[in-house]
Amino acid sequence: MLTIIQNTFREALAKKIFIGYYIFYAIVILIMIFLVNMDSVEGVMSLADSKMLVQQVETGFLTISWNLIIFFSLISTASFIPSMLEKGTIDLLISKPISRPMILFSKFLGAVLFVFLSMVFLLGSMWLILSLKSGYWDPMFLLSILWITLAFATMYSIVVIIGLTTQSTVVAILVNFFLIFVLCPLLSTREGVVFTLVSNETVKFIFDFLYYLLPKPGEFRDIATSMINGDQINMWKSTANAETGLFTVSCFRQLALFCLCLLLWRILYFTFPKKITNNNYQ
Repeated sequence: MLTIIQNTFREALAKKIFIGYYIFYAIVILIMIFLVNMDSVEGVMSLADSKMLVQQVETGFLTISWNLIIFFSLISTASFIPSMLEKGTIDLLISKPISRPMILFSKFLGAVLFVFLSMVFLLGSMWLILSLKSGYWDPMFLLSILWITLAFATMYSIVVIIGLTTQSTVVAILVNFFLIFVLCPLLSTREGVVFTLVSNETVKFIFDFLYYLLPKPGEFRDIATSMINGDQINMWKSTANAETGLFTVSCFRQLALFCLCLLLWRILYFTFPKKITNNNYQ
């Protein structure tokens, strides 16, 4: 398992897209260094003012960049599964004394760990810059690393399933683009927008069904920003109004969906064994 994870890291580092990935993050960090200048008001701003300003910067950054970070991370890692199924690669993997579900989980875990380290680099650097310049050390912002990694892992489960069944990186990317930027935001506004325009109960049921079925990375962002601001997070009640501080989907349901995706992988291995083990002979 450790060998497969290491090979996943080597594959990631060998791709030029990851060089641009980290260069872009480094540029963002440099911009933060020059734009966030609190030194000129040191000794003038109170700790409460510094805390409010830091929280505004942190929540603003997460609100603007959350979906983009997840999508770019998915683009960078979407080819891992199709490349694993290429002729020669899959033969080498199945020759090792490791179960096929564990091979798939190891590739998944390698991608998640790589994104986690990327978030440590990006968000950890931003947290350090804001803390040193303001004097306010906000540990809640560091928890955003875990939330965004969990959001990525949830969406990457879909990438794995699509990559395993279609062996197409493009299809996996397009499906996730549609989910992240089109369908999920539309479903989140169903009560406030869609249901005011649609009166058919069947259509409403379909929207509700899809809403509670599909993962929503944006709600991980809502939880992360609420923790930063110290707002109340109710894990179970639902609402269409984000101003109430209540969220429609609990993190526990997202975790359950993530576990369901893991179960689906195992089912796929029993449903499509020839596609995996004999891929190079078809």
